[in-house]
Amino acid sequence: MLARQLRSLRPASLLLGFGLLAYAGCSSGGTTAAAVTHPTMIEVAPEDFLGDVPCSEGPGLKRFVATLIDTDYVAQGGASAVDTTADAAGGAVDFQLPSSRPTPCLAAVGFGLVVSGRHYDVEIDGYDTEDLAPRASGSRQMVSTVAAEGRPEASLLTPRWSAHCDDTIAVDSTIVRALHCTPFQPLDDAALGSVRIPLAGLMGGLVCGDQPGQISHFEVTLSSGDGVMHVRSVPCTADAELSYDELSPRDRVTAYVTAFSADSTYAFAGATCDALTSPAASVDAECTGLSRVGTLRIDLQAALESVALSCNTRSISAVTIDVRDGAQSQSVVPPDCLQPFELGFAPGKATVSVTVQPADSSAAAVSLTCTAEIAPGQLALADCTQNSP
Repeated sequence: MLARQLRSLRPASLLLGFGLLAYAGCSSGGTTAAAVTHPTMIEVAPEDFLGDVPCSEGPGLKRFVATLIDTDYVAQGGASAVDTTADAAGGAVDFQLPSSRPTPCLAAVGFGLVVSGRHYDVEIDGYDTEDLAPRASGSRQMVSTVAAEGRPEASLLTPRWSAHCDDTIAVDSTIVRALHCTPFQPLDDAALGSVRIPLAGLMGGLVCGDQPGQISHFEVTLSSGDGVMHVRSVPCTADAELSYDELSPRDRVTAYVTAFSADSTYAFAGATCDALTSPAASVDAECTGLSRVGTLRIDLQAALESVALSCNTRSISAVTIDVRDGAQSQSVVPPDCLQPFELGFAPGKATVSVTVQPADSSAAAVSLTCTAEIAPGQLALADCTQNSP
């Protein structure tokens, strides 16, 4: 019964998900039919990987998330005519496509962003709850949409089962079903995970090269929750990326990516990334784009408290921030001073003057100097000290 349900629902899910329509009309003059153009697509169907895991209203699979991996191998004579890209060791470089949304366990899912002639693997994560959503659009990581005992809303969810489908070849104008799938297996909560950083995707308007202002190489510093730092250097290429393997599961990691020119020992651009690791899975880090400037942040509320004042109209009337030796200033009044002040600066030491006008007009203004060391692409919290009267 289950297999029949799956077969009957699969075409419907494709019709709804990808808008494949066929038209036919009847008249006294006969029947005419419009031609149907099939997409180039890879389909993932639950009956190929469910195994012994039930799909029901009771305990069992409720949603699955499929992730397509382009193994970057083009079959000989393939229609894509795309050159195979290899890593430094000569092996194929895998490319992870955006993951599907959480899909009901009776429905198939199709991937249209595939290239004829290429080979694809599929990673499948199974969940025993319907209350989940992607951490970000296209993300493989899922977060809870409701709070539960011991788990706040928006916390990272760990799949209960995992499966894998090997080596499906996309065919032009054909829906190809992913086969060679392993059945769902319980996921080992203690299994190590990995994080991928798509370096080439952070470049924006910057380019690789050996000229000033062009990127010669990246340096990446990844910090994990256990305090361990991993530093790697990667040459700049059009498809540069970096993977960190054997990371502790369910751990928040952060990375600082810096870009260097060939003629400099100082980074001229930077970006920050973060990710939550998942057991036995590879996740893509979420990153800002490379930037030539850093951000100075002044915690105005903390600065006021350091001089025995508060961000309310009974204590102060205004806070004035002077930037770059008075060349630029901005005034903030309560309650806006509850929010931090942020501004971009070139790398190096940044200094900002803060003047606070007490609510009592007869009281003298209070001044502070706030400084921070700015690195490109990073947020720096300023240290504010009161100036002598």
